[in-house]
Amino acid sequence: MKCPRTESNLKQVKVGGIAVDISQACGGVFFDNHELAHFDEQHENRGTVLIDHLAQFSPPALDYSKRINCPKCTDIVMARQFYSPKHQIEIDICPGCGGIWFDYGELAKLRGLFPHQSDREQAGKDFEKNMLEDPMYQAYFTQIEQKQSLAKKLNRFSQFINTRIF
Repeated sequence: MKCPRTESNLKQVKVGGIAVDISQACGGVFFDNHELAHFDEQHENRGTVLIDHLAQFSPPALDYSKRINCPKCTDIVMARQFYSPKHQIEIDICPGCGGIWFDYGELAKLRGLFPHQSDREQAGKDFEKNMLEDPMYQAYFTQIEQKQSLAKKLNRFSQFINTRIF
């Protein structure tokens, strides 16, 4: 596989029995689907070992705003999305295989956001609560409810008309 940022070959490294693909050219790392769960929390030793290993690489000046293709599914452009409700780390996820690409330093940042799974879950609950209390969301939700109500009325009217015609 090739690094999506530098086009150099990725090197497969086993960390705690799990193979991940790293870029020695830019310090990025590719996780296959579901592998990240073994590295993303501070108490997981695998993540510490991997971050220490990646720290030896110096990333060149790169355009991180450029969309990248999945190293595994080379013809699929990876989707950019925030990994957490805190919107502090934007990662690249392959819609085809579910693989995740982390640019240099992003894994370390991620591990610092949520020391434990319970912290991540609480952040999700807090985000949902804040969103539900947001006036813009409430206005949008009200519009949706009004449209659904209108659709039900139109459906009932249509059924009424159809029973009268036939």
